[in-house]
Amino acid sequence: MRAELLQEQRLKLSLTKELTQAIELLQYSAVELQSFLYEQSLENPFLEIRDYRLKRNFRNLSDKEKQQWIENMSTYSETLSSYLTAQLPALSLSEHEERIVHYMIACLDEDGYLRVNIEEIAERFAISKQEAEKALQIIQSLEPAGVGARNLQECLYLQLKRLPYRDEFAEQIIQHHFSLFVEKAWKTLAKQLGVDIALLQRVWDLIRTLEPRPGIHYTKERPHFIVPDIIVQRSEEGDWRIFYNEDVHPELIWNRGYEQKISSCQDGQVHAFVKDKYRQFLWLAKSLEQRKQTLLNIMHVIVDKQKQCFETGFAALKPLTMREVAEELGIHESTVSRAVKNKYVQAPFGTVELRRFFSSAVSSVYMDEDAASSVKVKMFIKQLIEQENKQQPLSDQKLADLLHEQYGVVISRRTVAKYREQLHIPSSAKRKQYVGK
Repeated sequence: MRAELLQEQRLKLSLTKELTQAIELLQYSAVELQSFLYEQSLENPFLEIRDYRLKRNFRNLSDKEKQQWIENMSTYSETLSSYLTAQLPALSLSEHEERIVHYMIACLDEDGYLRVNIEEIAERFAISKQEAEKALQIIQSLEPAGVGARNLQECLYLQLKRLPYRDEFAEQIIQHHFSLFVEKAWKTLAKQLGVDIALLQRVWDLIRTLEPRPGIHYTKERPHFIVPDIIVQRSEEGDWRIFYNEDVHPELIWNRGYEQKISSCQDGQVHAFVKDKYRQFLWLAKSLEQRKQTLLNIMHVIVDKQKQCFETGFAALKPLTMREVAEELGIHESTVSRAVKNKYVQAPFGTVELRRFFSSAVSSVYMDEDAASSVKVKMFIKQLIEQENKQQPLSDQKLADLLHEQYGVVISRRTVAKYREQLHIPSSAKRKQYVGK
């Protein structure tokens, strides 16, 4: 063998640092974009950020505009831990008990359940298991009822014990026959207990009034503000107008005064530094403009395809895929996917995520009608289940047949089951009621 040194030319596609940055900018949400730009201003001494929000006078907005902006802010609710802690002074706990209870409160998850073993808590504070159980009972005596439970069974049982009128039979069912009851093996359970199945239905109706997630009405997070990137409004002439939300996107400014001061220095490295930072500034400004145009172009196609949806709401949503939008704009499907990620649109019916306007198509037997979107099919399924006879609930196959007969939608039983689960609707066996209302 002989070693040789060869030279050849090859064409190779590679992502530059600037192109990677442009792709990242496209998928940033409005809040993430602001954070990124302020980070860039720290790295580039010539780059200044002018916040458009400083120009906006809230008092000059109309009442309708104020409502549209206010509705974007999530409501503030007290945290579960602070609510529980506020109830402790009335219990006159010892310092040691209070320390254990505070620790347990900190261990509760967002649903109000204790996910730490009692044995671990006992070991941590060098106490007996009985003492740890006593501390847990203190938490379980607080409001809301059911808080501090270690599982759903205990949560429901705690709430039953706190009802103004105790139901001993319901407590017995939850405490000793929980598995059979929740799986709706009621015929077996009724036979074991020697009771009428209607009595189990009464307990079921009572259990449905309880809260399986007692901590759900509280939050562990700070309130969020949803910032719409695009605003869609209807003009007096009846056509739809699309605006890029300039109010929440900072403006980039090149500090000419500082540039002239630095450039007065006759150092070549300084001039190279200024030139490099100016090139970065231009590329960043170009990437922001490209992001803006991409979002506007995508939104124009969506509004054109989903006019009825903007007029009447999501019940009229038509099938639309990202590939269709990409083909119409002559861009790649991944570009559309990045552009709509974590973006929001302020529409006449509220502020919604941009992705919600995309929906897959479901075939229809009526060739002269548009194919139904998966969102619309889910609405059909929900309506059919709401109207069903609860003593003889519709099976997934029966739902598929009714969709075909009433709406001309052809989907399989398995697809119906998938959509039903996405709607968080239980199966027909678990929806069945043995006593009519």
